[in-house]
Amino acid sequence: MNHPMFWSLSLSRFARPLLLAALFLAPSLLLAQAADPGTGWLTVTPTSIPLTEEVVGTIQPTTVTTLSSKILGNVVEVLRREGEIVAAGDLLVRIDAKEIGNDLQGAQASLAEAQAAIAEVRSQITTAQSAKEAAESELHLAEVSYARIKDLFDKKSVTRQEYDQAANRLNQARSQVAQATSQIASLQARLAQIAARNEQARAGISKVSTLKDLAEVRAPFAGRVVARRVEPGALAAPGVPLMVLEDLGRIRFEAIVPERLLGFLHEGATMPVRIDALGPNPVSGRVVEIVPAGDPLSLTFTVRVALDDDPRLRTGLYARGFVAKGEEQVLLVPERAVERRGQLEGVWVRSGDRSIFRLVKTGRRHAGQVEILAGLTAGETIALTSAPR
Repeated sequence: MNHPMFWSLSLSRFARPLLLAALFLAPSLLLAQAADPGTGWLTVTPTSIPLTEEVVGTIQPTTVTTLSSKILGNVVEVLRREGEIVAAGDLLVRIDAKEIGNDLQGAQASLAEAQAAIAEVRSQITTAQSAKEAAESELHLAEVSYARIKDLFDKKSVTRQEYDQAANRLNQARSQVAQATSQIASLQARLAQIAARNEQARAGISKVSTLKDLAEVRAPFAGRVVARRVEPGALAAPGVPLMVLEDLGRIRFEAIVPERLLGFLHEGATMPVRIDALGPNPVSGRVVEIVPAGDPLSLTFTVRVALDDDPRLRTGLYARGFVAKGEEQVLLVPERAVERRGQLEGVWVRSGDRSIFRLVKTGRRHAGQVEILAGLTAGETIALTSAPR
């Protein structure tokens, strides 16, 4: 710098801090020069900005499922890897099901045999029922004939031999009817036994078919594979994890919130969330759950915030949420109005027809503007350029 006021930079390292403190405490001692009429000026006034407090957390899925096998067998094929997107019903892991296939063939053969036996017995029952009907018809004729012969025998009009023949024919007819009835009952009992075997065969087929379906592990919902825990050749067993799947449609931000901020939050409240890995622009979030039980040691609570679907979101990303606490009045000036000289910052303040360079202390940034914490008061006019001429 060639300005005369910067002779202080050549002072010893012991005197320089004293001079800087004096400049900060007494702005009127700072550099002054004539104001340029062409310079843009701004009168500083208090501005209302949202008063927020930052809370931190991570991006988490709403649903995470660990898939495992329900049968014992060797893994034949693993079709998906970490990071891949899957649809509901997609095949993920195939388990060896040769023995299950053999059991299925045996059960199907037993079912076919039982069905053939049922058809045969039903045919025999039909034949036996026809025979019974014929025997009943013969019995009716024998009863009529016996009644007529007995009446004649009582009148001494027929011989004993004719009477005995009519009685024998009646007994034979009765025996044939009883035999046909017994045969039908026996066939029906056999049919019931075969029907029971048939149902057992059907149940066996259903069970084996279910086990065969269980040999194919499929995605229960659309999502992303986040962990692959098995490789081909490994032994799959009930309860042993195969894959971890997360639901992509419901990603949320889980924040750790101090108890003093719970009064500013409620379900349905909006919360801007900034994810550093995705850039400086925050995304809109909505509070969907406030866990009622907090940590008694840290006095914090978990708050879950639903986020809009975004394919860039990944589980475990660090994120920051901003809890709105109201508004506050601050002094904001354009960032281009602040001049930086080494580690010092200052603005040119109008004083009559002159401009004075005054040291300031800056704070937060807000959309191209910077907050002035000290060195400037409301109502003062500053230059919009960092070096007015």
